Amino acid sequence: MAALLICACGGAGQVPVWKEKAYSQLDEYKTSFLTGRELSTEPHFEKARGEIAAGNDIGLLSVAYLTKYALHTASLEPFDASEFAKLYRLEPRPADMAYCHFLKGNFSAVDPKALPAKYAGVLKAAVARDAAAAGREIAAIDDPLSRLLACGVWVRYLPADETILQIGIDAASANGWRRPLWAYLEKLQDYYQEKGDPAKANSVAERLKLLKK
Repeated sequence: MAALLICACGGAGQVPVWKEKAYSQLDEYKTSFLTGRELSTEPHFEKARGEIAAGNDIGLLSVAYLTKYALHTASLEPFDASEFAKLYRLEPRPADMAYCHFLKGNFSAVDPKALPAKYAGVLKAAVARDAAAAGREIAAIDDPLSRLLACGVWVRYLPADETILQIGIDAASANGWRRPLWAYLEKLQDYYQEKGDPAKANSVAERLKLLKK
């Protein structure tokens, strides 16, 4: 996101003020969203959207919405992609659509060449519905938010195993991201219940209860 908003200036000159402000607001949005600061989350996004709109940059506005959808996915939440669809009709970019398809679980529609390379192995595992391979590919992603996003895509659309759920929990807890942490712990509780292990399910439920105090 930083590279797209700050460096995509069309040259080596000074970064426009609106672009700096847009990135700053999106960074605040990301932090507020992941840490569960609900009251400040949407205002930051709206300020970022306003700055980008003032710069008349449809491409970056598309990236902003995809960033929003990615955070929802990383937190195991649904999203409405209608705003991105409107922007895409005005300025279609294959990489944006490939990423959106990935976030929505439309794996067969994703152009592997247009998707960020770090998700290539996860996409391949998703098409094959191979959870073991997915776990290895997700664990190999260096960036914790990208790793959490890959977990989110898998957990939302495909059967997840304990390994993938634990990767998501570890990524969220290591960074203090409360919103996705609670979501993954709830999924882990459901997983243990479905597997017929009430003791582990109750342990996770108790942990959640204590964390939410």
